[in-house]
Amino acid sequence: MSSVKIWSLMIILILLMCQCSNNKSSVYRTIRNHADEVKVIDAHEHQHWPEEYGDHNFGFYHLIAASYLAADVVSAGGEGFNMDVLDSLSTDYLWDKYGEALDYTRNTSYYGHFVKGFKQLYDFDYFSFTRENIEELTPAIEENYKDYRRWFDEAFNKAGFEIMFIDQYWKPFNTEIDEKYYALVFNINALIQASSRRPDKGSEPGQFTEEAIRDGYEINDLDDYLAFCDHLFKKNIENKVVCLKNSQAYSRTLFYEDVPYEEAKNLFNKPSSQQSPEESKKIEDFMFHWIIRKSIEYDLPIQIHTGYLAGNGNVLDNGQPIKLNNLFLKYPEAKFVLFHGGFPWTGEYAALGKMFPNVYLDIVWLPQISREEALQSLDVMFDCVPYNKFFWGGDCHFIEESTGSLEYAKDVVSEVLAKRVKRELLTEEVAFDIVDRIFRKNAIDVFKLEEKLDRKFR
Repeated sequence: MSSVKIWSLMIILILLMCQCSNNKSSVYRTIRNHADEVKVIDAHEHQHWPEEYGDHNFGFYHLIAASYLAADVVSAGGEGFNMDVLDSLSTDYLWDKYGEALDYTRNTSYYGHFVKGFKQLYDFDYFSFTRENIEELTPAIEENYKDYRRWFDEAFNKAGFEIMFIDQYWKPFNTEIDEKYYALVFNINALIQASSRRPDKGSEPGQFTEEAIRDGYEINDLDDYLAFCDHLFKKNIENKVVCLKNSQAYSRTLFYEDVPYEEAKNLFNKPSSQQSPEESKKIEDFMFHWIIRKSIEYDLPIQIHTGYLAGNGNVLDNGQPIKLNNLFLKYPEAKFVLFHGGFPWTGEYAALGKMFPNVYLDIVWLPQISREEALQSLDVMFDCVPYNKFFWGGDCHFIEESTGSLEYAKDVVSEVLAKRVKRELLTEEVAFDIVDRIFRKNAIDVFKLEEKLDRKFR
């Protein structure tokens, strides 16, 4: 074969490869553009107003301090962030203090999604943060946070949100929210934890007891305790609660054994200070089973934190999804929504979603923990689990990070779907439907938003 023919064949192969690459990019871009058209139902957030952190002049480093990225900075060897100290320090000094550790996180998804938020909302046109571009960003952040409610409204709409589910774990008894942006989530950790941590007679009442006294409830035994807990359910329902949230993996195992009422009643009467850890766990286990039965009675899905734990240092296997298996078998009428891909147990997380009709999967936070794990495990999940069972949430404290979380999730979902279309496992039409379902329609249907919130979703 002549050299001319060889070169001709090589050129043809190169052109074909380029065409394939362009087609792949075209499919991804088509799906990604469709994702940008969806008005997003964000099924999990922890949005704060800035004043809830204290009286601070919010700048770039304050936002890092309130973000997941702060944990990677510490993991890289940097110091932890102290909001109170940040106020008195210049951005130049803070770069000297944190810049090296921050640079070491440029490879992580915590870093990547944080950058995405600034790209979307501040037209930040850099791959990474530097001393110089942080100096440029800071005045714009400070100006926005002088009137955060105006800024939040602007950013909320620019990012493409329609409503966010808000889990106020830091003030679990609050039911007053801005219904323009939020749907109420009832965090039930306090109901479980207070059952085993009751103050001794004569000691200062805890937050749970103070709330009971304010609402006119005196707690002397387990029946009194359950009556007040039922009151809290009804109070949340009156305020249009859409679901419950259990994030107890941060403090204990997710295995809840079925403890009989009489045993729990006797243990409850024993002073908390005299209970063994095993006895305290039994009371808490009883309470979560009681809460599940209430969730069925009041038709409220239960969101459950599984897998990885935010921050630095904890008991990782507390959150292993398989520990919930007994609950799924016992309560087929309950709706359980598992969070975070169960990372690093993504396989068993997917298997539970496949096996149980009453188990749903929220990929909230998974792309931020690891973008590549999200790409791989979501592809597996799409092989296993019907797509009317998926949701997405941002799981952040401020609008910049929630926006970055959304951008990251859209990228991941679109990339996975584009690959499946290219492999002829899906059509583009089905891919569009999956996007609509994950970012919007499934939440409307499963959480019955139109019925509970008394509003129409397009």
